Amino acid sequence: MPMTLAVLLHLVLIALLLWNFAFKPDEQDKQFVDSPVKARLVTAPETPKKDASSLKKRQQKQKELEEAKKLLEQRKLLEQKKLEEQKQKEIEQQQSEAEKKLQQDKKLAEEKKLQQKKLEDERKAAEQKKLEQQKKAEAEKKRLAEEAEKKRKADVEKKRKAEAERKKKAEAERKRKEAERKRKELEALEESLDDELFEAAKGEVRQTQIMSEVSKIQRAIRAKIIRNWDEPVFEGSCIMRITMGPGGIVLNIEAIDGGLDYCESAETAISRSAPLPSSDDPQVMAELKSLRMTFDPSQKEN
Repeated sequence: MPMTLAVLLHLVLIALLLWNFAFKPDEQDKQFVDSPVKARLVTAPETPKKDASSLKKRQQKQKELEEAKKLLEQRKLLEQKKLEEQKQKEIEQQQSEAEKKLQQDKKLAEEKKLQQKKLEDERKAAEQKKLEQQKKAEAEKKRLAEEAEKKRKADVEKKRKAEAERKKKAEAERKRKEAERKRKELEALEESLDDELFEAAKGEVRQTQIMSEVSKIQRAIRAKIIRNWDEPVFEGSCIMRITMGPGGIVLNIEAIDGGLDYCESAETAISRSAPLPSSDDPQVMAELKSLRMTFDPSQKEN
């Protein structure tokens, strides 16, 4: 807007100069017009001098006009340069602002990205912590369950042993009472019978005691072997002969009847059970020297 106003002012100035140059009458010409006769008589000889002065004035005006044009052109160029500089400055400022905004946007985007990453890391950490807590809780639950099961089994075993001890003591007490009873019977027989009859009765009582002990130990042997027997999944049965020595050592195992696989499982159970229950009484051990034992599903159930 300032440039446009300046240009208009200069154009008006040039127009005024041109108008003044074209239409301003020369003083000498004016005098000649006002007094034509006198001018013709008096000034006719001076015509060349007048033309030279007029030409010089026109040249001076022309020079002033050209200088005015040149000045106007210079001012126009200066104004144009200022406008271009101003425009360039505005462009550079816009570019600077755009670059600044770009950097701000980039910074905001980076901050947003970092924030999202932080949130994601926190979420993953929380999930990992929750998973570890769940695993820990499950492990603790499993440990408590195992401890409870272990305690239950220990209690069952303790009760079983207590029951076995009770039965053992009861059996010992029964045997003691039975022996005491038989001793008293023998004493009574000894008093009432003669020597021959007494010895016969004494032998019979002794044999009864031996066979009772043999029967008890056989049951114990059978129970121990059956506990160590892994019954085959297929049906079958077998009969085994066991040769036993002092202290319950197993001298020989022989399959008398039955399938090979079934008999092998029975033989393994017998070997696992050694040494077998035994007695310190030689007569009892003489009866237990050779035993026959049947293996079938009914034995496992009992």
